Amino acid sequence: MEDSETEQEEAEEGGGGINVAVVKSYLSFAARAIRSRLLLVSLIAVVGIALTVAVYKLFPRTYKCTTILMTMSNPVLDGDRGYGALTGANGMVMRHSNLEELIKETDLVKKYKQRRPTLLKWKDQLTDAISGALDDKTMIAVLVGTLETKLSVALDGDGNLNISTEWTDGPTAAEITDAARGGFLRMRHSIEISAFEEKMAILDSHATQLRTEIDGLAETMKAAAEAKAAEATKSAAAKVVATPGAPAVRVARRAAPVADSELPLVREKLAALKAKLDTAENERKSRIREEKAKLEELKLRLTLNHPQVVTQEERVAMASQVPSDLAMLRADVADLEAQANQREAQSRMGGGGPSAATAGVAATEALPLEVMALVGREDVDPALSAQISGAVVRYGALRDEVRAGKISLDTAQAAFNHRYQVIVPVDVPNKPIKPKGIVILGAGIFVSLLIALLIPILLQLRNGVIVELWQVHAFQLPVLGELRLPPRSGS
Repeated sequence: MEDSETEQEEAEEGGGGINVAVVKSYLSFAARAIRSRLLLVSLIAVVGIALTVAVYKLFPRTYKCTTILMTMSNPVLDGDRGYGALTGANGMVMRHSNLEELIKETDLVKKYKQRRPTLLKWKDQLTDAISGALDDKTMIAVLVGTLETKLSVALDGDGNLNISTEWTDGPTAAEITDAARGGFLRMRHSIEISAFEEKMAILDSHATQLRTEIDGLAETMKAAAEAKAAEATKSAAAKVVATPGAPAVRVARRAAPVADSELPLVREKLAALKAKLDTAENERKSRIREEKAKLEELKLRLTLNHPQVVTQEERVAMASQVPSDLAMLRADVADLEAQANQREAQSRMGGGGPSAATAGVAATEALPLEVMALVGREDVDPALSAQISGAVVRYGALRDEVRAGKISLDTAQAAFNHRYQVIVPVDVPNKPIKPKGIVILGAGIFVSLLIALLIPILLQLRNGVIVELWQVHAFQLPVLGELRLPPRSGS
């Protein structure tokens, strides 16, 4: 009795302090409730943990795949343009028509249904049963909207292009990212190379028209020359008949071959250029072999997606491209060979070396010798001769432009192949970015155990039996005394 009064006085003096006896009574009440219902506690805990594991297994995950592109400045492609190669990349990739092409390229409609997570697949089946399945056109529209939120294209602080995709499975995320990168490169190729290709198409068209015009003029000149020769033969025959004592008409003999004094110099220059070309070709082949040997060595030590391996593959591709100076050297050799052959042919026909009007033609696609023989003839109409001579000059200049344009196109193509470098290649992600598995398991187990412990305590409270001190204090009645029962004997 005195002890109880002392404890109450200490509690009153402590003010808002913790009443240890009351706390112990709380804990004793909870322990008694749990011990009396251990089977229920175990059942609730097992069911809760099982549900947690099921949620962990079935909950949709999100995988993220990212690739990063870096651009290299190139004077051939940049020119005087003031914008960068990655300007407008987001608009190009995220354009509605491009997203539709991406969906068709990756066959995303089919893969979307096949690779759908189990929980979402059940939800789709329920939706289809209620409102009917969606057709392919509607699915494409739905996937376009999904890609607009799941596909990201942006420039980072270093000016590199980041293309990222968040999807419910790793392989699809990698395929979408790779297709988005490929689509961007195709569009950039069309933009940067189309100018060279259009120029080539225009030059080829004009060259074809001019060649047709030259052929027509040549046919006209041939017909005129044949008519004039037939008239001259008829007139000569008439004169022989009129004067029986006149000497016989001599038949014109074919002119003897005349040596071209510049031909040896052309041959000598051609031999020097061929030697230089062979040296450059051998150096290029040696450099390609060295780069390939380094690549094979790296593949033996590193994985195929390692940055060093990817960089070395780019170096091999760069070494395999034909440099612009080598392409120019090849064109010069071809020009000299055509010029030498033309000079030899004209020397055998009895004419001199090629005139200034025909030098440009022999450089690329030499006109037939029959056409070249008509240039500068004096036994035809001077107007026709001047017309075909001018056409040949224009044709030679135009073919020179075509050859130079082809070299520019090849150079631009080689420059484009090395303009974009892959810093981070596309790789299938093997770990989801969300949700975190440890968080799901930890939170689920904690909640399951908490519920398993709270339910027995709530059931014990519903009994209405007062067994602990805190229950007495809950009535807010004064306690007159506390009786402690003696411990039970072993009997």
